[in-house]
Formats: sequence, structure tokens, C-alpha cells
Amino acid sequence: MLASVGTPQSVSADLLLLSRIKLHMREELSHIPNYTCLETISRFRNAPGSRSPTQRQLTPLDTVRLEIVYSNHREWYGAPGDRNLSVDDPGTLIGTGMMGNGAFAATLNNILEAASFTYRGEENLGGRMAVKYDFRLRRLLNAFRISIPGGEGTVGEEGSFWADPQSLDLIRLKSRADEIPPSLPLAEANESVNYARMRIGDDNVLLAQQAELHMLHATGMESYNRLDFTHCHAYSAHSDLRFDPKPEEPAQASIPNTADGAGQNVPALLLVAVELTTSISDQDSVGTLIEGKVSSDVLRKGKLIVPRGSAVRGRIRRLERDEGGGAFILALEFTEVDVPAGPLPFYADFLRIDKSTGIQPSPFERVLVSGIKTGEETIALPELPGVASLLVSGASFTVPTGFRMVWRTRGRIQ
Repeated sequence: MLASVGTPQSVSADLLLLSRIKLHMREELSHIPNYTCLETISRFRNAPGSRSPTQRQLTPLDTVRLEIVYSNHREWYGAPGDRNLSVDDPGTLIGTGMMGNGAFAATLNNILEAASFTYRGEENLGGRMAVKYDFRLRRLLNAFRISIPGGEGTVGEEGSFWADPQSLDLIRLKSRADEIPPSLPLAEANESVNYARMRIGDDNVLLAQQAELHMLHATGMESYNRLDFTHCHAYSAHSDLRFDPKPEEPAQASIPNTADGAGQNVPALLLVAVELTTSISDQDSVGTLIEGKVSSDVLRKGKLIVPRGSAVRGRIRRLERDEGGGAFILALEFTEVDVPAGPLPFYADFLRIDKSTGIQPSPFERVLVSGIKTGEETIALPELPGVASLLVSGASFTVPTGFRMVWRTRGRIQ
């Protein structure tokens, strides 16, 4: 790690770069109200006393899916596919267990507007050179509120962010709760967010791609949430979100339809074979657009649902070297499929690939969960709808056109 030397020249350069990053990210945030995403929350929990400290294990609790949009510095939630999102606290949509908000955009907005920053130099972040800044958001600003069994209260927040010094894009943000009041039975709380660009329509958009929330209650109850944002799409060009409800109505975000087929879904439990029409190589980057085509008619009770040759569109969601160095982890995210009525969401589970040399399915992503007081643990995450995870061997690779994958549709996401 390279630290700032502290001369007038270096301080000036560091502050100038910080100013440019903040200006750039404010501009990116200003575009986020144009998009909505499907948020998949994989929740894990470890109850106190269920195991000895040497047998600590987070166990799956459930998987929650919500529609999310950010506007007027707030995040709004609803059921997948809803056009009116009227809930700003996602915890009201589920029964029990940890649920948080802010990872999509609100936390970043608070940090950009009110935190103090310290330059920490350059770091290599997954093969990408990044500048690192520490930040602190004081408790008195009331930006971070935590409500848990036994109490609620406002805490401070401190952490770091990493940004590309050339593009000024944010790459990663990590934070932890600070200045925890004695009345709040919280041992620790951490959050991290990874950002990536994706193509939506004609726009190249920087959005949160995934996030992690990790919390340890004073009683020993440990909770971990993994948030993944997929199936992001744009509103129609001349529509706006509404925040002008009648006095008796709650505030809400009203999302206009984006296509003739909006609000519809491909029926569930249909097999769909997709062939790539664009090749993919290790020289591509996360966010690169990909396309495929349906290789045979998809029928339901004798009725044609998706014709052969229908376009399927998506992007590269993940592309990185495996820890061993002899392979790549490649995740392809397909978001929509064309049907005669217009494009529909591609909600489907990845089943298999045709036999291919050097390419095999990698069904479970494993992540390391760590905390100051809990140590480290590796857990396996469930697959995401529309996402195919592959392990591609070799020092370099090309996935050719014609590469074939088989999916099973989910119908409407619940």
C-alpha cells in the first residue's frame, strides 16, 4: 500500500482526484432513478447456542426477491414486477430475519454528501489498479439507523472505497458501524458493495451489482445477507417517477411500462435452449453485452410461446481468474428474450451445457464471510435467475458462437 506523503503537491493532487471522483459519482447517481432492478437477497443465520464456537456455521434462512428503484435519495421496494413501489423499508415485506436498505444507492449518496475522507494510496484490486480513500460519517448526522430486537438507534459509519483513477468509477465500498450507543445491543455490523457497468438500452450504466450485510447481535445471533441486483432495465424516455400522492395515499414510485410485453412472463417449467451468437473471451470485461438465440421452438400445450431464432440478450456478470490461476470463473446474465408481443424478462434456471472441452458448469458461488468477533467462514450461495456460472480452464479462453445452454423457465418471479 502506498500512503500519501503529505506535501502540498501530493495533498493537492489527492484532493483534486477525490473531488473528481465525487463529482463523477454524483453524476452517476443522478441517472439511477432511470432504472429498476430485481434484488435477490440470500439470507443466512447462526442462532446463539446452536453450536460451539469451534463449530460456527451460518445456515440458509430463505431467499427474498424484491423490485427496487432509487429516487429522491430514497430506495423504494415492491414485489417483483410491481409497477408501483410504495415501501421504503423492505423489512415490512418479510416476516423475520435481518433486512436492510441503502446498498443500491442511498448509502453511497450519504457518504458522498457528508463523510470526511483520507487518501490511503493505490492498491491492486483483483488485477485492477485502484485508489483507496478511507471515510467517516459521524453518528450525529443520523444517516445510519439500525433497528434490531432489543433496541434501535443511530450509529456512525466508517470504512473505505476504491475507485478507478482513470474512469473515476467506484469499484468497491466497505463500511462498518461506529459509535454504537450503549442502548443498542449490537456487537458489530459490516456492509460491502461491488459496482460494475452494464449496458441498458443505449446507456452504459454504473450500478451496484452485489452487496453483503453482516451483523452480530449482542446475544450472539449472527446474520448474513447477500444481495444481488439483476434484470435491470430502463423506464420509457418520457416518463417520470411520481412522488405526489393524494393526502390519504402513501408516497410511492410509479414505474411506467417499458415494452409491449411488460408485465407478462414466459410460462414456467419450459425448457429453452440458447446458443450464443456473440463469442466471449478473457479479453472481454464485466458488463460486455452478449446475445444468443433460441435454437428450437418453445411450446406449451401445443401453442408456440417462443419461436426458434428469438433473440436473448444479456451481459457478462462475472469474469475473473480462479484462485488456483489455471481457470476463469465466467458468469453470463441473460435478462430478456424477444417474443412476438415484445421483449419479456428471461427468468430461468440454468440447467446444463452441451459437452464442451475446457468448459463446465460451476453451480455454486462460494463467498468468505468474516467479522472482527466471528472469524471467517465460507458459504455457498444459491444460483440467480437468468445467470449461468461456468468454470473455463486455461491461461486464456474463447467461448465460441454456437455454444449451447439449456434453461428451465420460472414464470413470474415470486
